[in-house]
Amino acid sequence: MARFPESSAEIPETVITYIASQLKADPSLYSQYNWQGRSIKNHRAEIRELFGFRTATMSDSEEISDWLIAFILPNEQRFEPLEEQTYQRFRLLQIEPPTSKQVERLIRSAINQYESNFCHHTFSKLSKETISQIEILLSTEESDNEADKQDSLKLKTSEFAFLKTDAGPVGLGSFLTEIEKLKRIRTVGLPPDLFAGISPKLIKTYRHRAATETPYHLRQHPPAIRYTLMAAFCLQRSQEITDNLIDLLMSIIQRIGTRAERRINKELVSDFKEVTGKTNILFRIAEVAVAEPAGVIEKVIYPVVSQKTLKDLVAEYKATGIAYRQRVHTIMRSSFASHYRRMIPQLLEVLEFCSNNDIHRPVIQALELLKKYTSSKARYYDAGEVIPIDGVLKSGWKEILLETDSDGKERINR
Repeated sequence: MARFPESSAEIPETVITYIASQLKADPSLYSQYNWQGRSIKNHRAEIRELFGFRTATMSDSEEISDWLIAFILPNEQRFEPLEEQTYQRFRLLQIEPPTSKQVERLIRSAINQYESNFCHHTFSKLSKETISQIEILLSTEESDNEADKQDSLKLKTSEFAFLKTDAGPVGLGSFLTEIEKLKRIRTVGLPPDLFAGISPKLIKTYRHRAATETPYHLRQHPPAIRYTLMAAFCLQRSQEITDNLIDLLMSIIQRIGTRAERRINKELVSDFKEVTGKTNILFRIAEVAVAEPAGVIEKVIYPVVSQKTLKDLVAEYKATGIAYRQRVHTIMRSSFASHYRRMIPQLLEVLEFCSNNDIHRPVIQALELLKKYTSSKARYYDAGEVIPIDGVLKSGWKEILLETDSDGKERINR
């Protein structure tokens, strides 16, 4: 830290013993040294001169404080790292730092000054409408509807408390609730550049401060601090809710697929029987079919491969091939159409999907197409629409999702 110890107790006994051995002196002499006399002042002056240091002045403390506010506090607010960097700054400038209590006061004063500047700057960028919406979020009072108590007030759960709640279990209800939260935060109307150039780490600090306080305590802060805390909370909470929505969406899709597979597997388990030697069976069928192309199946095929074996082959194909995937898809589509369909338009309404990677461009185009048709009741897309397929549909799903019309053209059942 490049500072003198403030008392004799700061120096470890092992250090004293080691130095005494180097000087070939008695370690007990250290306890006899006068820490309050003229000698220690002279000794310290000689040490400063030897290493090129000087004592700190008021202007030095102000300079360090300005340095903290300009370069350190925008990214760090914890006291211990700030203290370490402050001592490093004094050492770099070859200035003997003041006492530890004075350094602590300097740091806390800089923190308070930075917070005041930051909060007032943030507050100045908020519109009256935004401020009004934040006040509504923190409101816990509502008028009683009874005619004889029109002037009385009663407590209610604040919207701020609602925004702090967890996403809840996987399901359509939780998904729609998260949508509602995100829409409520959007109505606050925070400026897009409100925290431009501000470290996300600092915003997170203010967001956590807001989340740990009640609406009552938040209302006790001065306006600049109150609205800055709430703005940071709304910004980061909207990002968290967006992540929750995507997690819920993926979990719901996985649940739909798992339930569909479980249902189909239950139906097939009694019929399914793995057939061994399929290659040999198919060869024998092909052999007799080529030898007697005009022959009757029951007279030509069944003597070579029994009817039961052929039934088992059909059942196995239905349980493992495209027929199985088609049945799973049918169940998934039925479940989606009857219950989950309404979550997609709302998701596309509140979230914007984008990518600067050309590989993902087909997916972005597909999402734009979905959004375009959210209010349409048509079963199929218009004939003139360019529907992205490659890079969007999973391998093996194309033949399931594409239908062919009477003119032989492929189309997608929306």
